[in-house]
Amino acid sequence: QAILALAVSAPKKRARPGVRPKVAASPERLFRDAVMSTLARSCLCLGCWAVVASTRSDLEWTAEVLNLRYEALHDAQAGNLSMAYAAEIAASLGVPVLDVTDADGRPGRVSLLSLDASVASATEQPVDAAPMSPGSQEAPTEARTGVATATMTNLRTVVQGRRQSSVVTMPPLWPLKGIAYGALPCASQTCGGHGLPSRDMAQVGYAAQWSRSGRGDLSTMASLGATAVRMYHTLGLGAEQDHGQFLDEALRAGLNVMPGYHTEMANEADKCIDFDCFDAWKEATLQGFAVGFKAQGGWHNAVAALVIMNEPDFLENSPKCTFGGARCRVKAVISALDGVLAAEKEAGVDGGRVKLTATWSFALRTSIDGLVSGPGIFGFQDIAAAIKDPSIAGYEPRASLADLGDAFAKRWVHSLNTQAPWAFVDEMISKDYARFGSTPWFIGEYGANGQPAARIQSDLESMLAAAGRGDGFVGAAFFQFQTAYEKGGSEMNFGLFSLGAEIHTTGEVCDDAAPCATWPVRCLSTELPWLLGALGDRAAAVAAAWQGRIPVGEVGMCTGSPTMQPPVPVPGPTPPSTQEPTTLPPTSPPTTRQPVSLPPGVLPPLRPMNGIAYGALPCTEHACGGRGLASEDMPQAGYAAQWGPDGRDDLGVMRALGANAVRLYHAFGLEVDDDHGAFLDHAAHTGLNVLPGYHTGSDCPMFDCFHTWKNATAFGLDRGFQRGSDWHPAVAMLILLNEPDFFEYAPKCQPPGAWCHVKAVVSALDGVLAAEREANITSGRVKLTVTWSFAMRASIDGKVFGPGVFGFQDVVAGISDPSI
Repeated sequence: QAILALAVSAPKKRARPGVRPKVAASPERLFRDAVMSTLARSCLCLGCWAVVASTRSDLEWTAEVLNLRYEALHDAQAGNLSMAYAAEIAASLGVPVLDVTDADGRPGRVSLLSLDASVASATEQPVDAAPMSPGSQEAPTEARTGVATATMTNLRTVVQGRRQSSVVTMPPLWPLKGIAYGALPCASQTCGGHGLPSRDMAQVGYAAQWSRSGRGDLSTMASLGATAVRMYHTLGLGAEQDHGQFLDEALRAGLNVMPGYHTEMANEADKCIDFDCFDAWKEATLQGFAVGFKAQGGWHNAVAALVIMNEPDFLENSPKCTFGGARCRVKAVISALDGVLAAEKEAGVDGGRVKLTATWSFALRTSIDGLVSGPGIFGFQDIAAAIKDPSIAGYEPRASLADLGDAFAKRWVHSLNTQAPWAFVDEMISKDYARFGSTPWFIGEYGANGQPAARIQSDLESMLAAAGRGDGFVGAAFFQFQTAYEKGGSEMNFGLFSLGAEIHTTGEVCDDAAPCATWPVRCLSTELPWLLGALGDRAAAVAAAWQGRIPVGEVGMCTGSPTMQPPVPVPGPTPPSTQEPTTLPPTSPPTTRQPVSLPPGVLPPLRPMNGIAYGALPCTEHACGGRGLASEDMPQAGYAAQWGPDGRDDLGVMRALGANAVRLYHAFGLEVDDDHGAFLDHAAHTGLNVLPGYHTGSDCPMFDCFHTWKNATAFGLDRGFQRGSDWHPAVAMLILLNEPDFFEYAPKCQPPGAWCHVKAVVSALDGVLAAEREANITSGRVKLTVTWSFAMRASIDGKVFGPGVFGFQDVVAGISDPSI
C-alpha cells in the first residue's frame, strides 16, 4: 500500500498536490511539513500568499514529492491517489473538496506529472531517500512547495458570512460534447421478464454504475472527451433517493449535467389536464430541489441545462390531444416552462448559468403560426411564437409575459434530436436560422444510425468546427452511452458500449412507476458484435473526434469477458461503401417515357420488382389542415381523380417512371363500400402489378386475426378484387400485415414477446386462405407476404437474429408448428 514501497532508489517525481498517498508517514504531516518548510524558507513567499489571499479567493500551489515511482502506478491507482490527495488539501485548508481542482479544471482532483530531474532548481538540492528496510514503518520522503508560476492546483472558495460555498470551475457547456445517458441495467428485452427498473439514473441507488467506486460511467465519459451528460427522467418520476451525489460525481469528472424531465407526465390522465403542465412541472422541480438539485441558493453547480421535454411534438398523437394539431405540444412546453420558473421563484433558486430547452424530433412539421416548416426547426418557431403570445396555444401563463420573455431571452436554447448525417442537418437548419437571432441551438441526440466510424468521427469534428462559426450552432450530444438491450430492435444500433460480465450490484432503485429492487451491474465493452465492421467502432470514433481515449483496462471496463448479445448474432447492416461516388453525366431535360410495349392487359413479370408504394392522401398540411385524415383506402373509386386516366393518372406516371408494380397499404380491412375494380382495371391496362395490403391496425382478439382477415378478404372480393374464379388479373401479391413485429409493444401483448406478431401473422394467413376457399378462388399467380421492419430482433424459436430476417424465420417456425 505504501507509496514508499514503490520508491526505493526512484528518480525524482513531481506531483501537483491533491492526492492522499497511503504511506506510513501521516499524509497530514507530510502536507503540513511541506507547507511549513516552504514558508520557513521564504518570507517573500508568505508575503505573496497573503497578498493573493487578501485580493482574491484563489490559491495556486505546487509540491514536489520525492521517491515516488509514478510510472509504476496504473491509471486507477493514479486516479485514486489524485482524488485522495485533493481531499487532504481540502481538509487542511478547511475548504470543500470540490474547491480543489487540477490543472485541467476538474474538481476534487490534482494533476500528477513526472518531473524530470533537470527541472529541479539548482538551489534546492533533494534529500536522498534511504532504502526502506524490511519491516520498517517509515522511510524519509520530502515534499516541497512553491508559488506556482502557472496554474497547477486551483483552490477556490467563496465566503458567505461564516459559511463557505464551493465555486467550481466547470468546462464551458459550449461547444457541447455531450453523451446521452439512460443506461438501464438490463442485458435483454424487458430485463429478462422482470419489468423495467427505474429510469431515473441520477438516484444514488445507481451509484454502482456511475460512480468511481462502481463502474465509473461518468469518468468513462470524461475519458472519451465529453464535457456534458444528457439525462431523460431525472425530474418527474418522484424518486426520493438523493441525487446530489450524482451531481457531485459529475463535478469531479468535469461534466456539465443536463437533467431531463419525465416527458410522459404530459400523457398521464391525472397530470397536464388539457396539456397544461404548469403544476406537474412545478412539483417535479420542487421535488428535485429536495433531493439534491438545489445547492446554496441556486441549482447545483453541475447543472448546466434543463431539458424540459423530449420530442413533445409527438404529443399531438396522444388520445388526450382532442383539440388536435400543434396546440397540444406548444401548450405543454410553454406551461411546463412556466412551472419550472415558478418553482425556482418559490424555492428562492437563482437560475444562474442554467439554460432551458425542449428537444424536438426531426419530423417534418409546420410551426403553430404557420411561418416555419421543416424538421426540428418548426419547434424552434413554436416556442418563439408562444413566448410572444401564449394564447396562440390556448395558454394563460401564471408568470408575467415580461418574466417569460426574460427567461427566453437569457436562458432558452433550441434543440432537436436526429439520426441524420451532420451535413444534411446543417443544411436544413442553418439556412433559415437567422430568423432566431442570437438564440443558440444544439443537437440533443446525434444518433449516427448505421454510420461507420469514419463518418461518425467526421461528423463530430465538423460539428465542433461549426460550433465556432458564431451562427447559433453550439454542439451535440451523442446518442447514447450504453446499448439499450431493454428496447431491442433498432435501438440496438445505438450505444457506445455493450454489456459484459456482472461486476457489481446496484443499491435499491425505484420511483413512482417502478418498485424498489436491486439489479446486476455489468462491465462495459466497446464490442458491438451485432454491428458489422466499422459500424461497431462507435466509441473509438467519439474518442478520436473529441481527442479523448477509451479507458481500456480501467475500472468498469470488461477484461476478457464476453459481450452480452442476443441469442444468435448475425451480421448487421452492410457498411456503406467507402468508394467515391461515380460522377454522372449531366441530366438531359425530362422526357415522357413510353411504357414497355405490351398488349393491353398483359402485365410485365413481377421479378425484378420495380415497385412504388402508394398512399397519396390529398393533404397538403399536417392532419389535412385540422379536418382529420382522409380515407387511406386508395383504390376506391372515389380517388379516381388521382389515379385514373381521366384525372391526374398517378398509375400512368408510375409506369412512365419505369415501375412495374404498385404497393398499397389499406386496400382491405377498412370496409370502404365502393368499387375497387376500376383501379385494378387501369393498373392492368397501364402494365402495373398490384400488391394490395391489409389494414394492419384492424382489431384481432388476443392477436387471433383469422375472422378479421377472412371477413376483410371476402369484403374486398365483393368489391372488385375477384374476377370469375380467380383474383383480378392485376393482383400479383397480398401483403397480409405491415411491420407486425411492433405488436409486441401493444398493451394487450402480455407477456410481451414474439408470440403476439407470429400468432397474428399465421392466423391472418389462415383467414385469407379460408376466404379464398369460401369464394371458390383459385390462387393462381397471387403471392402472399408479410413485410417486417428492419429492427434488430430474434426469431420466436431463437434460431435467427438480425434486422428483418428474424421475421422470415418467425413465419417458417409458425407454419411448421403454429403452437409455438
